[in-house]
Amino acid sequence: MTNPNELKTQDTSLQATQSERFLKNVETQFAAEAGAPMAFSDYEKTLAQHLFLKVDNVLKDLETKRLAAPKPYGQPYTWQNVNMRKLALDAVHRVQLGLDALVPNHVHPVPYFNKREGKYDLDLRVGYVGKAYYRQQVAVDVPVDIIYELVYSTDEFIPLKKSFSNEIESYEFNIKNAFDRGDIVGGFGYIVYEDPKKNTLIMVGEKDFEKSKKAAQSDAFWSKHPVEMRYKTLVHRVTDKLQVDPKKVNATAYAYVENQEEETAVRREINENANKEILDIESPQSGGKDFDFDDTETIDVDQTTGEILNEQPVKETVPTTEGPGF
Repeated sequence: MTNPNELKTQDTSLQATQSERFLKNVETQFAAEAGAPMAFSDYEKTLAQHLFLKVDNVLKDLETKRLAAPKPYGQPYTWQNVNMRKLALDAVHRVQLGLDALVPNHVHPVPYFNKREGKYDLDLRVGYVGKAYYRQQVAVDVPVDIIYELVYSTDEFIPLKKSFSNEIESYEFNIKNAFDRGDIVGGFGYIVYEDPKKNTLIMVGEKDFEKSKKAAQSDAFWSKHPVEMRYKTLVHRVTDKLQVDPKKVNATAYAYVENQEEETAVRREINENANKEILDIESPQSGGKDFDFDDTETIDVDQTTGEILNEQPVKETVPTTEGPGF
């Protein structure tokens, strides 16, 4: 009879071997595309292995759902069907920014089928926690803390802006009815520095939230999760105000990640329109709505920001038996 401990050891060994192969392939693919050799530091290797675990779990979850559908649709969600050239470029730049895929809302791998390539492009979307993290790390003045608060109609919020008579920008905030605060009317972020005179108050009104909602490709997530989406929008608006220090940042990785979201949004729209048979399949179990892999219990992604609204910690499961096809 096989010892359970032996099976666990074998599973862990298999997982480690496949993550090492993934790491080596990413370095090779990136070097070929960039035209120069590259090697991860020990810490970056750990981040790359975490990304492997995240992607592997996402592929397994999606493949399970694909096979469970009344009529399995599209190409299997396996490593052999992943566009590794694109994944390598995206992975390196996110790792170089210090993003950890196993930290909730740092990185969200979302596959879209690329009909031209015949493979899935994996969009490694940076979540609001990940963006806040790397923007703080590369700021000219690294904040000691950033306070985020949504303001409701019964709350008392008084901004104390910097002036001749007030050297330190601040605010007063009182929750008068903790269990029935009314409707959200806005939010604010307070960036705290070692030198209090540098503290900055940033306010976001409900009209600003509405603009973000209207700019989204769909209002489904805003309707289902109004508080969460406003909070995430607030975090984005506040961290956008942090001034980047060119000396601290990996300029190539920073520019690549910051500019990629807009570019991939256009490409996603083209791919989605060209691949309706894969991405927009109506399921008898969906109550008449379009069945999409984002609309699941394990992957609930906002199409605009890339946030997974109900993300669970990645399970330490064994990778798919075939592993990355390299």
